[in-house]
Amino acid sequence: MASVKEMIAPVVPERLKMVIRPWYRALQGSAHEGPPDRPAGLAIGSFGGFELAYRKGTADEEVIKHSFDDDIFFAGVPEYQPGAADVIIDIGAHIGTFSLLAASKVKHGKVYAIEASEESFSLLRINVALNQCANISVHHLAMADRDGTCTLYHDIGNWGHSTVKKLSKSSEIVESCSLSSFLEKNRIEECQFMKLNCEGGEFPILLSSSNSVLQRFGTILVLYHCDLWGKNTADDLVRHLESSGFNCVVRNRSKMRGWIIATRAAKTMH
Repeated sequence: MASVKEMIAPVVPERLKMVIRPWYRALQGSAHEGPPDRPAGLAIGSFGGFELAYRKGTADEEVIKHSFDDDIFFAGVPEYQPGAADVIIDIGAHIGTFSLLAASKVKHGKVYAIEASEESFSLLRINVALNQCANISVHHLAMADRDGTCTLYHDIGNWGHSTVKKLSKSSEIVESCSLSSFLEKNRIEECQFMKLNCEGGEFPILLSSSNSVLQRFGTILVLYHCDLWGKNTADDLVRHLESSGFNCVVRNRSKMRGWIIATRAAKTMH
């Protein structure tokens, strides 16, 4: 069987190989080191018309199941129908499954894929290159309530990492950025859809964002994690979003988690 390197090489444009080579080498090293929950190795496969590099025997495989043909996010938010020129922000992009799907729906728009974990970001960057998605902009960042740096606490696997709750003895320091700063740095005046899946970080990100910042968005999908953030409730997020002009519904509610879908009450976007 061909190695991941041998499978990636023919489909990545020559100009991109220098870009992804250091990330690939870093991933290869981490695949053979570390605790038992680390992957046995990297794999590459075809899913829903996309080529994906992923970590075998890990949560990556579960994420892929919920993507593409079995997409849970676009299907779960019928309030938003992607337009060809829309701007989408994906906070907690992981290895890029949702970002790739989003990019295929907004071919003349742009997707901003934001991931805090260095290892997952490496795969995100490789997957964007593998699929030659010129309309995806990747960012190794932890979105937060302030600019600077923060600690990303690792979960026992390769997803579920959190900036707001210590989950294990393992962690990494990551550059942090507020939503307001990210919009300004990237000159984003309007964003038609934003997804936040950031393990409790959604609370400080959104609650620190002013009405004027939030009013740049059309629809926001918030996967909230009250088990990881104890200072506020989902109702606090709903009230803050409603005060910024959104209509909110809650779906997939469990005891501590669920989805908030916030849609601008008087849409002015196109």
